[in-house]
Amino acid sequence: MGDQPHDELAGEWTSTNTATLRERVARLEQLLALRKRETHALRERETEFLRAKTDQQRLVALVENSSDFIGMATMDGTPFFINEAGRRLVGLEEDEFKRTKITGYFSPEDVPRLVQEVLPAVMSHGRWAGELRFRHFKTGGTIPVYYNIFPILDDAGQPIALATVTGDLRERKLAEEERERLKDELIRLQAATLLELSTPLLRISEHAMVMPLIGAMDAKRADAVIDRLLQGVGAIGARVVILDITGVSDMDTHVADTLIRAARSVRLLGAHMVLTGIGPEVARILVGLGVDLAGIVTLSSLESGIAFAMEQR
Repeated sequence: MGDQPHDELAGEWTSTNTATLRERVARLEQLLALRKRETHALRERETEFLRAKTDQQRLVALVENSSDFIGMATMDGTPFFINEAGRRLVGLEEDEFKRTKITGYFSPEDVPRLVQEVLPAVMSHGRWAGELRFRHFKTGGTIPVYYNIFPILDDAGQPIALATVTGDLRERKLAEEERERLKDELIRLQAATLLELSTPLLRISEHAMVMPLIGAMDAKRADAVIDRLLQGVGAIGARVVILDITGVSDMDTHVADTLIRAARSVRLLGAHMVLTGIGPEVARILVGLGVDLAGIVTLSSLESGIAFAMEQR
């Protein structure tokens, strides 16, 4: 009976101490949970930072390893970044570009277009792309480029810098020039082939040739007729040359003059000209034109001309 108050006090102390401990444990648990959340958030921020750093490194590597000219400039036209390919394109050392202006990169002939057309279009439309010409700072030579320029905007949508991705067009221009050269060469060869087909020179014996003419006769073709006749006579030492005009569409003074010049040219090389395909109508035209056929054998058909040439052996 004498120990009862003491037991009651001990019980009260134990109960109070247990409640206090429980409160402390709860606070420690809350603090631990807060620490865990802070640690998790810190790790997330570290991961995000590392990811952003990696992305930035990749972006820098992409820009630096690009074969295009990539550059950025302030709004007043002062460059503050140009990648290695860009500096190499225009002949600048690593830090030399910092002392330049945008207008200095262009051929003098293109600067007015840059100022009057390109930059205003960037400000009004947000982008400009087209062909221009850069200049090489060391040699002064021009470089054809595809210039693509656009503004860099801040969070409020206001332009704070200018950026460009510019491609070197020299290889493409050379390829285009080569294609044009090949095209012109092909046209020339086709024209020469057609001209040769239109003035065929056929060897019918050791010392005789025949050239049948078909279609209209112009100045270029007339010269080709005479050239081929002379080449043929000189090549095989022909003694008889038959010029068949059965297929000539129009007989006029121009054609008649061609015949006379051809005969004279062949005669200078010691060969005889035989003119075949002369019918009554063609004969009247030649007489009416006053063509002098002296020294030229004239026959009505190609067959008779070949027979004549065979007899001359």
